[in-house]
Amino acid sequence: MLYEKSFKITKVSLKLKVSNTMPDTRDNQVQLTDPVKKHNWKHRCIDLLQLVEKNSSTKEIKGKLDSFRREEEALKKKLSFIEQEIEDVTKQLNETDTGDEDKPINSNILKLYKLITKLTFAIEKPPTDLQGYVAGNSLETFHLDTTKQSKQFIIDHLWQLIYSQLELEKE
Repeated sequence: MLYEKSFKITKVSLKLKVSNTMPDTRDNQVQLTDPVKKHNWKHRCIDLLQLVEKNSSTKEIKGKLDSFRREEEALKKKLSFIEQEIEDVTKQLNETDTGDEDKPINSNILKLYKLITKLTFAIEKPPTDLQGYVAGNSLETFHLDTTKQSKQFIIDHLWQLIYSQLELEKE
């Protein structure tokens, strides 16, 4: 029993020596969860190991988080580049759409339409006045006002005229 008491005293004095030599900072201190475990070296070592594991897993998580942040930045840059490209293409598309509506139809295109569909347009008319004829076995004329009728109606009407000429040729 005397030996045990002296061992405990030595352990406490050793603990005092260690605590006196270590600087008092948060990094060097291990918070014990249970005050009863204060004098038990086994529990103190377990707590130290848990702290080391926590720090290493924290470093690993921080590394992954940093790589995710870098990846996020790269994806944001790609997204902004793609959005800029979409905006540029949309502007170009709008410019070409408005430009084509105001221009009169090229005579070469009209000749091509005439050869394929037997549809002839009057060229000297204003753009809002669509006139012409479909020549097959018979002659059918058309006169349409583009401001009063929809584009779809005009297209359907012209295709109907072309179809009727094809039906007459079959007979």
